[in-house]
Amino acid sequence: MAIKIEAIGHCAIAASDIPAMVRFYEDVLGFQILERDPDHGGVFLNLEGTSHTIDFFPMGALGTTPAKDGSPIVHIAFKVGSYEALAAAHAPLVEHDVPIQALLDHTNQRSIYFADPEGNRLEIYFERPDWREIFARGRGDEDRPFSFDEPAPVWASAG
Repeated sequence: MAIKIEAIGHCAIAASDIPAMVRFYEDVLGFQILERDPDHGGVFLNLEGTSHTIDFFPMGALGTTPAKDGSPIVHIAFKVGSYEALAAAHAPLVEHDVPIQALLDHTNQRSIYFADPEGNRLEIYFERPDWREIFARGRGDEDRPFSFDEPAPVWASAG
């Protein structure tokens, strides 16, 4: 059974000149800064009414080295509509022997990281219903590992 993906959520891009990239995406494409992440050096941009859509990270930060083909894409993220859908997405990956690289709680969302057959890093995530408030107060992303064997977080059924 295939995973039920709701949307492409965001792309993370390794950038050598983050200020120039931010200016271009703001001035030319109409994005706005959602958050500057002092811990990781990243900048998260969004379109009005959306969560982070384009994420820029310095080359080398958080393993953001270009892919073997030179592509600066760090990962492409697919959004699912509920925490239950995120847990359900895990099963087909395991059934198809897709190695799971990480299960991470990013404060505003929980994510499954893995790669496609060409080695492109992919992410499936569910975003907390209160993501706007989390970003507004400063997310404090801890990248805490989690397990689907743990009870679902309280916020998973809110919304």
